[in-house]
Amino acid sequence: METVKTKNSLSNLLEISQNIALLQTIDHLLSWDQETYMPAKAITIRAKQLEYLSGLIHEEQIKPKFKHSLSEFIDLDSGQIKDPSLTEIEKANLRLWRKEYLKTVKLPLDFIKEFAELKPSSISAWQSAKEKNDFSIFLPYLEKIISLSRKKADFIGYKEHPYDALIDYFEPDAKTKEFDTLFTSLKKSLIHLLQKMGKKQPSDSKFLYLFYPKEKQLHFSNMILKKLGFSEDSSRLDLTSHPMCLGIHPHDTRLTTRIYPNSITENIFSVIHEAGHGLYHMGLPNEFFATPIYSPLSYGFDESQSRMWETIIGKSPPFWKHFFPILQQEFPENLKTVKMEQFYQAINLVKPTMIRTSSDEITYNLHIILRFEMEKMMMEGELEAKDIPEIWNEKMKNYLGIVPKNDSEGCLQDIHWSMGAFGYFPTYTLGNLYAAQLFSSFAQSDPNWPDEIARGEFQSIQKWFKENLYQFGKIYSSSEMIRKITNRPLSPEPFIHYLENKFLT
Repeated sequence: METVKTKNSLSNLLEISQNIALLQTIDHLLSWDQETYMPAKAITIRAKQLEYLSGLIHEEQIKPKFKHSLSEFIDLDSGQIKDPSLTEIEKANLRLWRKEYLKTVKLPLDFIKEFAELKPSSISAWQSAKEKNDFSIFLPYLEKIISLSRKKADFIGYKEHPYDALIDYFEPDAKTKEFDTLFTSLKKSLIHLLQKMGKKQPSDSKFLYLFYPKEKQLHFSNMILKKLGFSEDSSRLDLTSHPMCLGIHPHDTRLTTRIYPNSITENIFSVIHEAGHGLYHMGLPNEFFATPIYSPLSYGFDESQSRMWETIIGKSPPFWKHFFPILQQEFPENLKTVKMEQFYQAINLVKPTMIRTSSDEITYNLHIILRFEMEKMMMEGELEAKDIPEIWNEKMKNYLGIVPKNDSEGCLQDIHWSMGAFGYFPTYTLGNLYAAQLFSSFAQSDPNWPDEIARGEFQSIQKWFKENLYQFGKIYSSSEMIRKITNRPLSPEPFIHYLENKFLT
């Protein structure tokens, strides 16, 4: 009788989890549509749709039936698994179900709906503010988003810092004080490295900013995606104001990019970045779908793959030994006389820039540290929304030695705050650190990787990461996974070593 009861309880959990997953995929599709094809006047009904959908998801997540079934297997207070005979996969799902339930049950339904309804309008206001270079359009929405985010932290609870409650959604168990320590050390090393690089002669990169037709750029991007293993029957690439990747289902990956006719690199590296996300999502085991472990391990690990493909691989000589001749054929009028070495030097030019996504590998993390420090101040109540442009420009001058000429290239450049995604930005830097450490282990196991990539062969690296990372989904914690793969805890040393080896030798 007990066995039947246990099986029924587990079936209940899986059924509800599947319902939640299906609703979340619909939510992703509505969000994707808003970023790509939705008519501007549809924003009001889209807000209502997302509010309604969020309410349904919330109700599923806190169902008494779900709580009862979950408590059959795991103590909700202590987290102790009651049945030691369960598999490691079942135990991991139970731990993740418990954690998500305990957080979600603390959030009132009215709060969930209010946040969900605000977000589409906030994103739309941000898009308009960025386009018109008018921060005042976005300001009232940002004030509400910050207020609701602080309320969310209070509802969830925290021991040390309100930002901890928000970081946990993106990097489980990470703490603000840990980022403070890590970023203080990293900032010092990066600024020192940047000063050294400042003494070098800048490369000629004018040919990157000639006229490159949008249609031909998109064609080249699709060629890259096809080479990396993306197919039209399970993925698509579209245009938006902020590049993203949504892994909706094992057979449905949505990628977006933005294209500037006077810049060839913005689109190329956005696509390679989002492809890194997509490869991770597509590499997750199909049988995990609709369970908590069907997910990248954390946003930091997810970003490790996008940053690895964008920079360590995508800005390497082997990658362009294969792709540069193809790029020359696509744009002979601009690149026919350009040598591959010139192109490589140009795409790796170290020079402070206003835009995070266009920044080089050394200055990129200074952009992230700036945002982290500001988010922390917002959650502490020390920084009001109206003062964001001033503080942003001040930090840009202090860290990068440049000041935005307007808010569109300053504090309005990213979509994250309009979505209420406070705590996301630090994971980009974690991603760079994870990427360097993971890739070092891969390179040791496959010293021939440069020759393989130069031939346009990516199967070896994709196989290694699928076997060592993707196949485990979210079974392990971040600290367990990095030790499991690299035999050491996360450290900034491999990343700094990578930068020094690339830019100073």
